[in-house]
Amino acid sequence: MTTAKHEEAPPPTRSGPSLLVTILLMAASAVLSGYTTSTILDQEYKIIFAEMQKDCHQTQNDYHTCRSHISEETNKWRIYADQNIRACQEYVERYLGDAISAYKLASVGLSHAINRSGEHEALQLELNHQEAMRTALENSNEILNQEVEALEKERAKLSRQLQNFVIELEDAQRDLEVRDLERVECDRNHRDLITCEETLNQADQYKANNEAPSSHVLKQLTDQVKVLQNQGRMKENMLEEMGFTINNAKKSVQYWKAKAELLVEKIDSRSRRDVLKTYGPGPHYVRITLSFSSSPDVSENILLKMAPLDMMSHTIQIFLNLIEEKIYVGGTFILAREHILAAAPIDAFDPENNQILEEKMREGGYIPDGALLFHQYSPDYPHKKYTVGFSSTGGPLFYINTQDNVELHGPRHIDNEGDVEGDPVFASVVEGFDVIQRIHALPRNEDDSLETRVQIVDTYVVDIDGNAQI
Repeated sequence: MTTAKHEEAPPPTRSGPSLLVTILLMAASAVLSGYTTSTILDQEYKIIFAEMQKDCHQTQNDYHTCRSHISEETNKWRIYADQNIRACQEYVERYLGDAISAYKLASVGLSHAINRSGEHEALQLELNHQEAMRTALENSNEILNQEVEALEKERAKLSRQLQNFVIELEDAQRDLEVRDLERVECDRNHRDLITCEETLNQADQYKANNEAPSSHVLKQLTDQVKVLQNQGRMKENMLEEMGFTINNAKKSVQYWKAKAELLVEKIDSRSRRDVLKTYGPGPHYVRITLSFSSSPDVSENILLKMAPLDMMSHTIQIFLNLIEEKIYVGGTFILAREHILAAAPIDAFDPENNQILEEKMREGGYIPDGALLFHQYSPDYPHKKYTVGFSSTGGPLFYINTQDNVELHGPRHIDNEGDVEGDPVFASVVEGFDVIQRIHALPRNEDDSLETRVQIVDTYVVDIDGNAQI
């Protein structure tokens, strides 16, 4: 704003009219000066008011813009705050739920820990007891193995003795046939003796009728009668001795047969006891894992259920031991005929592996005399379809019946061999029928061996739930 400059008044004079004029001039000057000042002030006011009004409008616009922006930001922050509040609430609820669950679990765990703390000492004692039992079982197992070896030697000895007695019995049978022939000859001599006696009687009668026979003829007849009498006595003594020998041989055979039956019963009883200690009361299951050469990375399984333990304890123990000792691992299914599938610790596709398998069987005492000490067969567990049996050699080769084979592998009569005992059948298939059918459908060679490899990858003794035992 600009202000008007006031002109300086002349120095006053003492004259009256001059003073009045001066006063009037001063008044007029003041009026003019005031008007000019007022006009300038009014213009300045209008400029300032316009600027202020413009600033006010700008400020008002800025205010509205700021208010709108603040409102938008406030809404955004309100939404964000609501979302955060809900997220925090959910997090807090989850956290509180987890905390409550953890607290409950901790309380239960603490309660169990408190309860178990009192049982820890008893469990430790039980563990020590079980360890002692395990050690005792291992020692007992070693003793049993020694006893089994001794029984095997005794069995071999008894087998040789039985063979000797069978030979003696056959010899006695032949002697009996010779005796029958000699008896026929003795009867013929007896008839000749009777004829001679009749001739002598006739001669005596002729003599009595005064017809004296020739002394030479009488002497010959008398000597002939004596010879025949001596031969008859010798034959009777020989027959008596042969009868005594045959009776002794029969008694010896009966004795050794009874002793062999007692030995078999004792081995079977010990086998049952060992199975119960090692694998439990059962029922006992075996899982065999296989792989086909067409898909070596895919495992297939066959599950077997053992026959009742009381039915054939020795056979079941031997098979379970073969499974647990992994004797079959690395072996193959070697044969596929119309009525059976056969498997053994044999690998015809890999000579080196086959040599290893043979050494394992030899070290275990399973070849060349077989795994079983004696054969067991029960008519209550015959060779039905999908049952499993040992070969006539007594294992380790086993086969799966793919049809009813009671007549082929059960007790039977064979010409020129007589009665034959049935092959041991000790298990049945409960799972893996599709695997068996797949093996049975594979191409075969002329001797019924498989053209492709079906290898046994692993074997397990399992419980009813499929969990491996021991």
